[in-house]
Amino acid sequence: MDLKDTKIFIPEIPKEWKQRTRFGHTNIWNDSFHRNGLPEVKLDPPTKGLYAKRFEDGWYWVCGCHKCLENNKPYTYIVCEEHNRCITCGTNRKDLTDTPWGHPDGFQCKPCRAREHEERKQEALRLAKENEHDEWDCYREDKIICPVCASECSSDDMHEAGEHEMTCYVCDTEFMVEIEYEVKYTSSLKKA
Repeated sequence: MDLKDTKIFIPEIPKEWKQRTRFGHTNIWNDSFHRNGLPEVKLDPPTKGLYAKRFEDGWYWVCGCHKCLENNKPYTYIVCEEHNRCITCGTNRKDLTDTPWGHPDGFQCKPCRAREHEERKQEALRLAKENEHDEWDCYREDKIICPVCASECSSDDMHEAGEHEMTCYVCDTEFMVEIEYEVKYTSSLKKA
């Protein structure tokens, strides 16, 4: 079924109602957050991939699947059954046994993510060995470098001076990071 041009009128919802939220595929009008005194109504679309949208003449079920719409937007919130698949192996979400990893193009199943991680790890370790990477390559650098695989690691969660524990997201090695700050002074005249 091609959802791209779908527009199905929703007779249960008055066109004057404006307060609608989404909870997964469920659309909720006048939920308790809005406290507008109107009755709360919850509706699921007739098929996955649709969501409720208000037009001048009322509410309609329309396509929300970015892949059906071919708009190349990342992180789609509403996905049709056909496109709700692992971006790597194509397994449908309903056939998964583990929670998948989110991805800008949809999701990646746990086995594919693990396989991809292992390939990236082995390649980083191979390059580190080939380039004779050692601990001196990690000494007093402007960025955090894994002492084993030479991957650059994020410092977003580390700001205080001192030693911190870290795990490399590429090779899974646990290591220590020491943060040092250099003191600088600026002097200026006191303003009257």
